[in-house]
Amino acid sequence: MTTLPEFGEWIHRQLFFMDYAPVIFISAKEGFSLDRLLDAVRYVASQLRQKIPTAVLNRTLHEAIETRQPVSARGDRLKFFYATQVEEAPPKFLLFVNREHLLSPAYRKYLTGELRKAFGFEGCPITLIARSRVQKDDRRKAPAKQREPSGRRRFVRSSRDRHRKIAK
Repeated sequence: MTTLPEFGEWIHRQLFFMDYAPVIFISAKEGFSLDRLLDAVRYVASQLRQKIPTAVLNRTLHEAIETRQPVSARGDRLKFFYATQVEEAPPKFLLFVNREHLLSPAYRKYLTGELRKAFGFEGCPITLIARSRVQKDDRRKAPAKQREPSGRRRFVRSSRDRHRKIAK
């Protein structure tokens, strides 16, 4: 015979990808723990509606990053610029980084855990979206874009390209 705590541990092992969700044992027939279930639903609903101020979010993430630096692959280093919450219910955070492909799934899970420790979000899935921020050097390499009066974009050629065209 298995006890409820042992069964709860088994459920967490089987549903490891939902380790944030509380496990509550109920019986509708016996009426066992229905009040605990409703309390848990209300609590998770309140966690879902949290709005984290950008300054507090950035401070928390910077502390987490200082505690455990991201592993660098091939000498490339992941740099965080800032983060902001873009959605509630479920919470979604946008992280501006130097190169989004450097944010590994393991480090993403670590940051998610740190956000849970700091702000709760018990029972809520947290989504972290990494977006590369355009560097000043990258802006110079890209061709300049302008909008024509019709609303279409056109690429502006450099003066060197214009002179070549005229010379031909």
